[in-house]
Amino acid sequence: MKLSYRCSSCKKDNYIKTKATNRHELLMELGTNEINERCKHCGNFTKKHINRLYADDDYTMVLFGFAAAVVVTYFLWDYGYISTLSGAIPLWFWSEMKKKSSAFNRTMVK
Repeated sequence: MKLSYRCSSCKKDNYIKTKATNRHELLMELGTNEINERCKHCGNFTKKHINRLYADDDYTMVLFGFAAAVVVTYFLWDYGYISTLSGAIPLWFWSEMKKKSSAFNRTMVK
């Protein structure tokens, strides 16, 4: 999950690195309900409220799921569970990513 906001001057997305899984944890991590960031594209200094951030999908975890599926397929080739596990592992990573980003986008702080 990547947190991003749109710059008001150049209209491009900027990303924020954090370990928070919802806006309340982000509020506790930052200590204030606004972020002060400089745009990485145009250099404009922007102040954004935490509720203006949104979570984007981070597909690196899905790629990790595909890699895990390849490893599991290699070891379970002789047992016949190839199609079930090969398809289920990346889908599980994808569904968890969607749940996390949806949960972040649904919660708001006051």
